[in-house]
Amino acid sequence: MKRHALQVICWLLLASVIGCHRQPPITPAKSPLSVAISTNNIRIGDLIHLQLTSVHPTNLHLNPPDLSHGKEIIVRNRQEFGEKMPDGRVRETVNYTITSLVTGNHVIVTSPGIVWTRPDGTTTQAPFPFVAFKVQSMLTSTNADLRQLHDIHDLVRWPDRIPRWLLALAFSAIIIGLGAWLLRRYLARARALAEQTLPPPPHEVALAALRALLARGWIEQHQVEVFFIELSTIARRYLEARFALHAPEETTEEFLREAANSGALSPDHQRLVARFLEQSDLVKFARHQPGANDMRAAHAAAERLVRETIPALLTAKTSA
Repeated sequence: MKRHALQVICWLLLASVIGCHRQPPITPAKSPLSVAISTNNIRIGDLIHLQLTSVHPTNLHLNPPDLSHGKEIIVRNRQEFGEKMPDGRVRETVNYTITSLVTGNHVIVTSPGIVWTRPDGTTTQAPFPFVAFKVQSMLTSTNADLRQLHDIHDLVRWPDRIPRWLLALAFSAIIIGLGAWLLRRYLARARALAEQTLPPPPHEVALAALRALLARGWIEQHQVEVFFIELSTIARRYLEARFALHAPEETTEEFLREAANSGALSPDHQRLVARFLEQSDLVKFARHQPGANDMRAAHAAAERLVRETIPALLTAKTSA
């Protein structure tokens, strides 16, 4: 009997030892996914820096989603980085530089979301984290928060009878002030007539602006975007002043259509304008990166347009 009890105790001890050394099943950890945004409140054309980070096993590869959505969300730049972590996993980081040309609240939505690819071609998906930002108009007053209403002061009792000397003083002040205003207006008008000069013609303003643009050195520094924005602005302002075309407010397609219907520009000049305006749109909206020779060619095309559309009367006077 004692021997049987001793065997039972030994079996119980052995079972407890085995139970203490049994490892629980290991469940694979989910891949952490995070999104960071530099700001969520901008004005039209300002830049936002967005960083997408994914930590996952080595058998997965992150496919960077496309965040573009018309003019509401424009991707200016995208950079990808990857590094191996001490625990054997991989951290993949995608840095986006985005902007928007449409006012209002925008939510970044990708379809089908975020996708990871395995070597065998199978994929894993996850929804893109919620990211939203607000775009304000450039015309919003920056001093709106400074205009505040003040409390109304107590009523001041007006005297029952105004002294005569006060009335005489007020009347004299009005007469003196009126005389001074009339004299100043007369002198200002005489000075304006004596110094009156006609404003410079549109072609002189445009050529001076083109020379100043070339002197900034943006071609040598390869500042493509700011160069083409300034170049298209100079050309549009010149065309509006020279031919009364509403170029600065219209898109390139609308402006070219108006120029063709108005007959203000010859077909050759219309094609010349279309080339560098469309090139400017590609730079601004499609991240096109022309070289220095293309930038000089666009500048030369704008200068040629200005010089070839100078009115014949002004050209004759300049030659004389």
